[in-house]
Amino acid sequence: MKSVHIPWRGLLRGARPAMQRSLAVACLGAASAAWAGPFQGGIVTLITPASSGSSFDNAARAVADGLAKSWGIPVVVNNRPGAATILATSVAAKAAPDGRTILLSVTPTIQAPFLSTKLDYDPVTSFAPVAQMFDARLWLAVNSQIPARTVKEFVALAKAPGAKFAYSSAGNGSTPHLNASQLAHQAKIDMLHVPYKGVAPAVVDLAAGMVTSTFASYSDLLPHVQSGRVRILASTGAERSPLSREVPTMKEVGYADFETVGFGGLVVPAGTPQPLIDEISRDIIKVLAQPEVKARLITLGLEPHSQGPAEFGKLIVAQTAYWKKVIKDADVKPE
Repeated sequence: MKSVHIPWRGLLRGARPAMQRSLAVACLGAASAAWAGPFQGGIVTLITPASSGSSFDNAARAVADGLAKSWGIPVVVNNRPGAATILATSVAAKAAPDGRTILLSVTPTIQAPFLSTKLDYDPVTSFAPVAQMFDARLWLAVNSQIPARTVKEFVALAKAPGAKFAYSSAGNGSTPHLNASQLAHQAKIDMLHVPYKGVAPAVVDLAAGMVTSTFASYSDLLPHVQSGRVRILASTGAERSPLSREVPTMKEVGYADFETVGFGGLVVPAGTPQPLIDEISRDIIKVLAQPEVKARLITLGLEPHSQGPAEFGKLIVAQTAYWKKVIKDADVKPE
C-alpha cells in the first residue's frame, strides 16, 4: 500500500474540536480515495469511437462514471467518431502506456484492417486487452409492409420473379452489411445494398419503406417495432437473446455462421504494465457487476458480458480471424 502524506498539523492547528473532527474525517476520506484505485490524482481518458448519445457512448459513460467513483479521480469520455473507428483507435494507439488512456474497442475496430489500407496501427498487437463489457448482437428486420413473418418467408419473397429487394446498412463493410451479405450468399438471393452513414438513418429509412430489410441493434429497431412499421424476424447469436426470447436465432431457422456476435470491451496501449492492467480490469468488472450498470446496458440493447484480460484477448484473436473470412467471402474490397 502506498503511503499518503496528510498534513494533519497544518490542517488542525487552531481549529475548534468539532472542526478538528470534521477535518480529520475529510483527510481520511482523501486517503481512502488515493488508495482506492491504481491512480493518484490526474485524470483518465476513455476514448470511444462512437458519437455522443449513441448506445456505445452511453455504455462507455456508465463504466466511466463507476470507475471515477471507485478511483476518486475524473474519468473523461472522449468521443472520436468517424472512419469506421479508425480515428479513435489511431489516437489511442499513440497514447502513453500508463493506463491513463483506455479505448472502447468494438467489432469494427478489428474489422478495420481488412477494410482499409490506411491504418497506422494494428488493432491486435498495438493494444493490450483489459476487460470485455458486453455482447452486441444484431437483429434481422423487415419493413412491416413486407408480408413475411419468418426468415423462410422473407427469402421466398426475395427469390420471387421480379422481386427488387434492397437492404440498408451502417456503411460499406459494417457488421450489418456483412451479416446481410452472409444471408444473401447462403440463401442465394440478390438484394441491392444501400449503405448509410450510421445505423440510425439506415433504420429510419427501413421504417419509411425506402428499403426492404436491415440488420441492426435491438435498441435502434424497438421504437419502430412498437410503432408497427418494422418487424423483427431473427437475431444473430448462438442462443436466443434475453432481450427478445420470442425471436429465433438465424441458426435456428437454418442459417449457419451467424453465431458470432459483436462485442465491446476496453483495451489500453501495448506496453502497459500487466499488473496495472490487471488492477484496472478488476475495477472495471466490479463496475459491470453493479445492477444499475447491467440494467443500463440492457436498456441500450447490449448484453452484459464481462471477461478479464486473458479471456477477452482470446475473443479478440478469434473474432479477428472470423471477420477476416466473412469479409473475404463477402468480397468487400479494402478502401
